[in-house]
Amino acid sequence: MMGTLISTFLVGGICFFAAKVGMISGIDKENPMESLMFGALISAVDPVATLSIMGNAELGVDPLLYSLVFGESVLNDAIAISLFKTFFEYYKPEGPSWSESEIPSALMNF
Repeated sequence: MMGTLISTFLVGGICFFAAKVGMISGIDKENPMESLMFGALISAVDPVATLSIMGNAELGVDPLLYSLVFGESVLNDAIAISLFKTFFEYYKPEGPSWSESEIPSALMNF
């Protein structure tokens, strides 16, 4: 959970900074929400290959370990979807128009 949150804000922040400096074109330089939405999309890592290997009967992987990895991937996907929907709700292409008073509302929506 914390890894998805950190990754979202790190990737989004780097993309926004790169757009601000002119390294990347096509990303909104004034509104960080577009970059944060991209960060939320990219941060959810789906361990399909890991789960398929762990599900192989020949390896004899503990079922508890399989369940833990599966549960964490589902939780990370849910966090990423929630973050994306929250960022999208506050994204306005014409520019940022939200104020500090909307931050608690955004946190509650998440």
